[in-house]
Amino acid sequence: MTKSELRSLYSQEMLVEAVVEPSLSRDGWIVEFRHARGGLVPLTDGNGLEQCFGDVDIATESALDIGFHQVRIVDV
Repeated sequence: MTKSELRSLYSQEMLVEAVVEPSLSRDGWIVEFRHARGGLVPLTDGNGLEQCFGDVDIATESALDIGFHQVRIVDV
């Protein structure tokens, strides 16, 4: 989901956690959000492709842009 779609879900209290973790397919970090009904929703671009950030701080800022005040960072 794009940032605007995720912000909408956040404002509806449908997202309960922001998670930044290493990408399994590319070199970098991805951002996912835990949905209130279960499961994870990834941050994607306008084409539906999962966004991958080269820096954990930039990935964290993207999660904070959605509205969260804290982000869990998973370092596998």
